[in-house]
Amino acid sequence: MSIKEAIEIRNELLDRMVDDFREVYIAAAVAETDDPDAPKIVRAILDEIGIEDGAIGEFYFNPSSDEDEIQIFNALLTMTEDIPEDNLPVLYEAMSYINFVLPVGCFAYDKDHNFLIFKLSVSMPISFDKEVVYSLMDTAVGNASSIVDTYMDVLVNVANGKVSIDEVMGILGGRRE
Repeated sequence: MSIKEAIEIRNELLDRMVDDFREVYIAAAVAETDDPDAPKIVRAILDEIGIEDGAIGEFYFNPSSDEDEIQIFNALLTMTEDIPEDNLPVLYEAMSYINFVLPVGCFAYDKDHNFLIFKLSVSMPISFDKEVVYSLMDTAVGNASSIVDTYMDVLVNVANGKVSIDEVMGILGGRRE
């Protein structure tokens, strides 16, 4: 299969993802762009994630070239939080402990935009069957949502000074000497 064919199939699957999301979440759409070479990005408001305002999910494949034998699917979940500057060091420390125990993906903080972010990426050979690709996409979205649902409230509370690093370590089952 050529990369062009793979991209067409992946874009078709992203459209299918929008339809599936619309059955569960408040809103889902393909991001609009004037650039014909820009990758298709599905955006959804994930209101069922266990934090007050939910999260904005962005789901897309990295751009590929004719030489690529794999494509990378990304699930990026963004939560807007007003985090006091003084609390950033403890937030960074908490994220590092949480990231260490995660089986996939990682949390990050975008200081310029004041976003907490979780990103999970999955590589897939372009030769994978269409339904296998969709199953992997669905698994990635489910895993990302589950991890954010599990840990985001902890990070928000750390960022707001309501949870200490010792409490984070207790939640993670570790000790801090």
